Amino acid sequence: MRRLFFGLELPDDWKENLRHLQSTLQTHHVDASAWSNPSLLHITVLFLGLVPEEQLPLIVDAGQAAATSSSPIRLTSGDYGQFSRNKVFWLGLRRNDTDWEKLVHLHESVKKEVLSRMSLDLDEKHYKPHITMARKLRAQVDVDKLAAPAAMKTTIPDLCLFESLRIDGQLSYPVRARFPLGSQ
Repeated sequence: MRRLFFGLELPDDWKENLRHLQSTLQTHHVDASAWSNPSLLHITVLFLGLVPEEQLPLIVDAGQAAATSSSPIRLTSGDYGQFSRNKVFWLGLRRNDTDWEKLVHLHESVKKEVLSRMSLDLDEKHYKPHITMARKLRAQVDVDKLAAPAAMKTTIPDLCLFESLRIDGQLSYPVRARFPLGSQ
């Protein structure tokens, strides 16, 4: 079994900026016991969970099919937010400066392509694209009082299939397949 998810890989300059933001937030504003490793920061498109090894080719086919129905996606970082119930602190995207509809379409397309090939119990929550900065909040964060960081902009060319692994206790998200957006 492999623990898999589709996502968008963030560029290195974003990861470096987010590492600095995390350092400031840890010191002054956000009390969390689990901060995301900056080198692993990404935007999840669809979490699959545990998938049997023999179904991996079907997952790859689904990713390829979904990627052809999209094109590169423009992203601009936005405001901070939190999922209080899950105790997650995140950085969002600016809806007006992001290809929001393309991103939502990609999520829906990946989900449709996966479910047309196999039966998986996928999360039915409303899709809210974000970058998870920290988990296990020990206290609520008044995100309305946190100024949004300076906007970062990029265009993401690929959909990625990531695997979630623990190696010697360290979390790792190796890319198992890369699908250029818009290519046939």
